[in-house]
Amino acid sequence: MTTSGVNNATSSNFLPDVHENHIFFIGSAMAQPKTNDLDVYQPRNPKVSAYYRCVENHFEELEQNWDDKYASRYGFWRRYIMTTIFKYLDCGDLHFGFARVRCEDCGHEYLLAFSCKRRQFCPSCHPKRVVEYGEWLLTNVLKDVSHRHWVFSIPKRLRIYFLYDRKLLAKLSICAWKVINAYLKAAVPYDDAVPGASIAVQTYGDFQNFNPHLHAIVSDGCFLDDGSFKMAPGFTCDLQVMLEDLEEAFQYEVLT
Repeated sequence: MTTSGVNNATSSNFLPDVHENHIFFIGSAMAQPKTNDLDVYQPRNPKVSAYYRCVENHFEELEQNWDDKYASRYGFWRRYIMTTIFKYLDCGDLHFGFARVRCEDCGHEYLLAFSCKRRQFCPSCHPKRVVEYGEWLLTNVLKDVSHRHWVFSIPKRLRIYFLYDRKLLAKLSICAWKVINAYLKAAVPYDDAVPGASIAVQTYGDFQNFNPHLHAIVSDGCFLDDGSFKMAPGFTCDLQVMLEDLEEAFQYEVLT
């Protein structure tokens, strides 16, 4: 899926980051057997991976030492972490449930183990969820108009508040939406103009550090009640002026 984007470098943490012409869905890769028969289903064996063994052997030790070694930097040990770990350890294990899949034409059948469906933590389920969500977004949500991919970030000095109060992440999304909505409505002079956007929260950076920021896929204009789409003229004008306006508006929403 492509978007209409432009390159822009800026030193302000409040500026939306306008990316190039691609949206990247990043997931963890699963190790594959050296030889594959594409006609035969080959169930994965997560227990042989180094990642699985590391989690299984050390998660209790991590929980016991979290408060002393990691809480000050990464926040408190949230209750759902253990649920995520236990579900991951059961993922793909036939002992914890399965579905019987049978071909009505040839009669061939096999057992398909239930998955944990955990986001981020499971290297098998997370990439599938990302792909499925991207396909659903493209098929059912995004209209066939020009879109742009922005990233809204905040300064390091503010991230500590989001680390200890994750409810603020939802409010951060609302701040970004208010800015997008107000800017595009002002650019398209129709009373019934409504922009389109899909905003996702990401809490980590390139080095797995805590870096709460927002990925937003935003229409390059507004939709009208009659179903038509009007391009926002601001996107074809001075980009730097547009970014400065958005920076000021987003800063105001976050700090007030």
